[in-house]
Amino acid sequence: MDVAHPEEVTRFSPDILMEKFNVSEACFLPPPISIQLILQLTWLDIGVFAALTAMTVLTIAIYLEIVCYLMDKVKCPIKRKTLMWNSAAPTVIAITSCLGLWVPRAIMFVDMAAAMYFGVGFYLMLLIIVQGYGGEEAMLQHLATHTIRISTGPCCCCCPCLPHIHLTRQKYKIFVLGAFQVAFLRPALFLLGVVLWTNGLYDPDDWSSTSIFLWLNLFLGVSTILGLWPVNVLFRHSKVLMADQKLTCKFALFQAILILSSLQNSIIGTLAGAGHIGCAPPYSARTRGQQMNNQLLIIEMFFVGILTRISYRKRDDRPGHRHVGEVQQIVRECDQPAIADQQADHSSISHI
Repeated sequence: MDVAHPEEVTRFSPDILMEKFNVSEACFLPPPISIQLILQLTWLDIGVFAALTAMTVLTIAIYLEIVCYLMDKVKCPIKRKTLMWNSAAPTVIAITSCLGLWVPRAIMFVDMAAAMYFGVGFYLMLLIIVQGYGGEEAMLQHLATHTIRISTGPCCCCCPCLPHIHLTRQKYKIFVLGAFQVAFLRPALFLLGVVLWTNGLYDPDDWSSTSIFLWLNLFLGVSTILGLWPVNVLFRHSKVLMADQKLTCKFALFQAILILSSLQNSIIGTLAGAGHIGCAPPYSARTRGQQMNNQLLIIEMFFVGILTRISYRKRDDRPGHRHVGEVQQIVRECDQPAIADQQADHSSISHI
């Protein structure tokens, strides 16, 4: 007797699955609207939703406390704004996840909004490092006599033979472009996805080789890797110098948010698409996977928000930007003791 291979088995239509196998109709329907969801919630579901909403509110309260602290303790307005925008990432993701929890049909759009905001975080993280030196001019002046190792992850860690470089202004512009392209391409590609979705061409359930959804996500993955590389290069060179500014903690939280908001969503979506996450009325398998991801993100961002509060509570009176003349004046002031010592040595030798 011939045995049919898995790829030869004909998929049953939804009507046959509902009639012959008693599969719920909700497994083939779009996500429920909010009022339908609320009417179908059990007391246990209401308790879970209320607890997750309360955690979101606490995450917002933690961020507001961070803002008040930064307004009072960070004197430079440029550095203060950068820290405030970057520390808001866990709060924004928690809010969008909570909205997706209560409005299941908006999950795709709130996920896009969170991803677009975090795309700006690549550029903000680069600015935090640059402003930690005192601005672009101060950083270039400091790194003029240093070499930087560029064979770092995530795209060049397998190339240890790459030479160390001096960070010139032209190379710094390439670093800025690498981080900024994520902030530009993510909103542009997500907007393109929404336009294609209205025409039925953007389907998150379609993982075939001809799927526009698959190719857009692959392009976003490459863009993310290229955007993370310049930030990682500068971080590895600056983490010891900026240890008092808790740069390592800030960068670790940045990477944690990147993994939790991107990789976790992809893993759960793949499991749901492969049938490892079953449907549970009123949710289909895909919607249930998205709800699971939102619930996990709310809990995770609550704890990330607490760690963010610890990492960003640092009094800072140093400027985040200096003009060229100010940098040259600081360099001259730093060189004056060395020049005085050299003159003293010459005078002592002449007396001898």
